Amino acid sequence: MSAGVWDGRGRDPWLPARLAARTDAAQVERDIREAVWAALSKWLVQTARVVLRADARPDLDALWARVPAWHEAVDLILQGEIYKALGLAFERLLGADYPWSQRVFVARYLAEVRNRLVRVPDEIYDLMAAQISQGVNLGDSIPKLAARVDIILSTSASERWPNRATVIARTETIGALNAGRSDAFSAVAQETGEKLEKLWLATDDSRTRTTHRQAEGQRVPVGQRFNVGGFELDFPGDPSGPAQEVIQCRCTMLLVEPGEQTDLSNRQFRPGR
Repeated sequence: MSAGVWDGRGRDPWLPARLAARTDAAQVERDIREAVWAALSKWLVQTARVVLRADARPDLDALWARVPAWHEAVDLILQGEIYKALGLAFERLLGADYPWSQRVFVARYLAEVRNRLVRVPDEIYDLMAAQISQGVNLGDSIPKLAARVDIILSTSASERWPNRATVIARTETIGALNAGRSDAFSAVAQETGEKLEKLWLATDDSRTRTTHRQAEGQRVPVGQRFNVGGFELDFPGDPSGPAQEVIQCRCTMLLVEPGEQTDLSNRQFRPGR
C-alpha cells in the first residue's frame, strides 16, 4: 500500500523522524568509514611490501598470501561498527537486554556483508593484472611495471581507495541500520502479537533517487516487502536489491500501526507483555 505522507508543502510531519535517522546515519557512517579506511590502508601498505620487490618484476601472486589478513580485518569491522549499527533499533524498541544477536536474521545479514567485503583482494588483483598486461604490451621496463602496480596499491596517489572506503561506509551504514530496523520491527510484532506496518521515508533533497522519492510514504505490513522502482526491497539499502536501488541509499523506514500516523520506532516495547 502506498500513500504520500508529505507533498513538500507546509510542515513536514515526519521531520523529527528524518532528522533522527540522519543523525544516526551520520555518526554510524563516520565510525564505519574510519574502521574501513584504517583496515584497507593498512592492508594495502603491507601488501605493497610483498608484491613490489627491489629490482624485480612485481609478484602479483604474493597478494593471495595477504588474503587471510584482509578476512581478519573484515571480521573485526563486522564485529565492531556494523554489529553496533544492527543493534541500535533493537535496543531502542526492546531494550538493551533483548537477545537480538541470537536472531537468525542477524547472523545471515552479517554473513552477507562479509561476502561482499572479502572480495576486495580479487578486485585489486584484477586492477594490477590489467596494468601489468598493458605495460608489457607497451614494452615497459621492470621499474615502470612496478610503478604501475605501486599506483594501484598506493593509499595516497589517487582518491581511488579513500573514495572506495567512503562508498563502502555509506552503503553498509544504511544497510545495517535498516536491516536492524526491519528485523527489530519483526521482533516487536512477534513479541506483542500486534499487526504493524513499516513506512518508507525518503531523504528530502535533490540527491534522492526518483524511485525512492516515489516510494515516500509507502506502507506494507511488517514482514512484507516494499516495491521500489519495480523491485522488491525488504528495507532501504536491502543488499538483495539491484545496485541502482541500493548503493549509497540514504532512506529510512518507520514502524507504524495500520491507518495511524504515529512513529513507533523509538517507543520502548516490553518483550512478553
